[in-house]
Amino acid sequence: MRYGLNQAGFPADEFEETCSLLAAAGYDGIEPNVERDGPLTTETGRQAAVEAVEAYDLQVPAISTISHWEYPLSSVDDELREIGLEISRDMVDAAAALGAEDILIVPAVIEDGAAYDADYERAVQSVRELAGYAADCDVGVAIENVQNNFLPSPAEFATFLDDVEDAGPVGAYFDIGNALRSGLPSRWLHVLDGRIAKIHVKDWLTDAHRVAYPPQGDVNWERVLDAVDTIGYDGWLTAEVPVYPSFPKQMPVDMLDTMRFLFDDGGDGK
Repeated sequence: MRYGLNQAGFPADEFEETCSLLAAAGYDGIEPNVERDGPLTTETGRQAAVEAVEAYDLQVPAISTISHWEYPLSSVDDELREIGLEISRDMVDAAAALGAEDILIVPAVIEDGAAYDADYERAVQSVRELAGYAADCDVGVAIENVQNNFLPSPAEFATFLDDVEDAGPVGAYFDIGNALRSGLPSRWLHVLDGRIAKIHVKDWLTDAHRVAYPPQGDVNWERVLDAVDTIGYDGWLTAEVPVYPSFPKQMPVDMLDTMRFLFDDGGDGK
């Protein structure tokens, strides 16, 4: 396994300092976000990120974003959808520059009362368009399971992948904590066997309805670890958890220790 940290948990404001801290902690990779008009949308910004990553001997497993919540790829508003696609293409360009294998995509945001079938078709169209662009850059598109009122079951998620897979390299960016909100993470893993490009690691507190640090939430980690072992997944595991309110630089250290305890030692400390 290789271990990374998503920008949700970056312990420093400066990207280079975060690279330094993650390298010192023993991480293999770092997963930055692309935002509209952010530094990774420019050649200068991407080059600075490349230099920081290389200086600390890190890899970039994937490029993520939170902008697709504001600019949904399923939106009935053509302008919003095109902005979402523009951000997605910037993600592909950043991935190509940083040597990332995939970009993380939220394919839709379904509002209460929306025409689900129409949103579904727009999401398919957007992802197919993006997959073609990504394929030309040798970058994969990884669809994340999130709380967006879309594809709530692993079977529906797999069907969506079927509907877009011939447009380019498309797989699943499986989020363990998110899967608990709509089912059992272990079942998701089995259904998506062979289609998982990357895994996000976090836990979830059902009653509190918030992210937790594994294994401090309601995820059954023994079943998750069994499922990961059964499907033979041995790729990137990237933590997507917030920094500590105090001593933020300690969270990545603790999180890496936890991921190694779970996935290297099987939760038995051996």
